[in-house]
Amino acid sequence: MNLSFDTLSSLLDVSFDKALAYKKQIGLGLAAAAAIALGATAFHWYWTWAQEAAQKTFFEVQRYYEAPVGTRKTSVINNETVEYASAQDKWATVASQYERAYNEHKRAGIGPMFRVYQAEALAVQGKHDEAISMLEGVTRDIASREVQDFVKLNLALMKLDSKEQAMQKEGLNALKAIAEDSNGSAHEAGLYYLGYFHFMQNDLAQAKNYWQQLMVKYGMKDDRNQSGLAELTRGKLKLISADW
Repeated sequence: MNLSFDTLSSLLDVSFDKALAYKKQIGLGLAAAAAIALGATAFHWYWTWAQEAAQKTFFEVQRYYEAPVGTRKTSVINNETVEYASAQDKWATVASQYERAYNEHKRAGIGPMFRVYQAEALAVQGKHDEAISMLEGVTRDIASREVQDFVKLNLALMKLDSKEQAMQKEGLNALKAIAEDSNGSAHEAGLYYLGYFHFMQNDLAQAKNYWQQLMVKYGMKDDRNQSGLAELTRGKLKLISADW
């Protein structure tokens, strides 16, 4: 008996069986990889389509937002003719249209922006609590830091418009934080609105303080390169200070 041959033969048999098993596994693995690749391609196509569809709807729904009261506006969405009899009628329609658009495209990258505009329409109708709750729920879903900064500013201003003192305090604290964040995208606007808040409270010293900070950073440039807020701030400072 040739033990070495028998052993080798046995090993070859085992190796051959294993090779067949591995071949089957490799085949299944390749099939799975192909399925994943196909699925990824399909997902990419769907994702691209979903983003484009959401953006198309966004610009279409803007027509409801931009149409002035007392005029007729044709919507490309369903060729519907819209007529606003009053401002309340307009903003109720705007809110419902953005709600519909959000429900259809909430998973798209631009999805949260439908909520932002819906919240604005609700606030114009005097539904501040609902608008604030909506913005608080959607702000964290906005991917762009720059856009998120301005939505936070809008949220702070909505809270300041609230009738509840606790909510007003939250809004003021949030606005101060924005005005103090010199690296934030909404820093200039934060300084302007914080100055405006104190101006409306007849605290002219604080109003001047924040508006001068704005002018030092954003307004002490060639007039042609100044922002709209800097120009607006300069005009307000002239009302309260002989230095301007």
